Amino acid sequence: MIVATVWTAEGPKPAALDELPARLAGAETLWIDVTGPSDDDTRVMHDVLHLHPLAIEDTRNQEQRPKVEEYADHLFVILNPASLDGHHRPRFRELDLFVGRNYVVTVHPGDEPVLEAARKRLGGGPVDPGYLLYVLVDIVVDGYFPLLETLSDEIDRLEEHLLKDPRRATLGRLFRMKRTLLDLRKVVGPQRDMFNTLTRRDLAFIDHDRLQYYLRDVYDHLLRITDMVDTLRDFLTSAVDLYMSAVSNRLNQVVNRLTVLTVVMGSLAVITGFYGMNFEATWPPFKAPWGAPFALGLMAAVIGVLLVVLRRSDVH
Repeated sequence: MIVATVWTAEGPKPAALDELPARLAGAETLWIDVTGPSDDDTRVMHDVLHLHPLAIEDTRNQEQRPKVEEYADHLFVILNPASLDGHHRPRFRELDLFVGRNYVVTVHPGDEPVLEAARKRLGGGPVDPGYLLYVLVDIVVDGYFPLLETLSDEIDRLEEHLLKDPRRATLGRLFRMKRTLLDLRKVVGPQRDMFNTLTRRDLAFIDHDRLQYYLRDVYDHLLRITDMVDTLRDFLTSAVDLYMSAVSNRLNQVVNRLTVLTVVMGSLAVITGFYGMNFEATWPPFKAPWGAPFALGLMAAVIGVLLVVLRRSDVH
């Protein structure tokens, strides 16, 4: 489905598809939004808008990383907006942009919140293709900040949980979050590299005298996001080390307790096993009425001495 909007002196107005050739030849900025795209939409993009076939093919394959491609009469830009699902895991989408002399074409497979946010931000003021590109990129980049804040809070909770009760399920959550940050790094890194192209002054479709500070601000945000991602990945690495240390500490405690139990039981086995040997006379004698209480008392005394010695040796 194709929806076209033209920015006139009175503000944005809808434009019919049969008006596109005339609108493209004019001076007013045209925003063409394509949902899909279907085969019919692809033909319009090729025959009417004269977009490059390779770029059109990329819009049909919604598995692309951010990039910028320069063609003779337009730019092709791929962005990856992100949002959190019900399990606080990021889901990346694809938003394709074509920027020409007086038009911007946005292509996306379904409903795209970024576009609605851009329409609200633009309002009814004057718009040119370069500024519209800036607004879309800025909204996409700013959308990463709340995502990173959510991940940071989740990492803090995991670290507290690791100190109290380290479990294997927690380690699985740590590795999933590490994979999430890796995916985010793969998205943010190429978008940062895009600005090596977008900030060049020889691009005919961007008014750098007007937009250089705006684009620089977005680039600064991307640098901050990259630093945040790297910092959170370091925190996760530290959390994994903390988990290993906590598990090792618990294992040491278990081994120490088993050692105490083994020493105690072994000592008692020596005393009780003595009476199972083929001796004609033992001490205390078998027939002595105080023999059994004496043996029990001896075992209790041995247990007490062993516990004192092991505790002083820090084995408990």
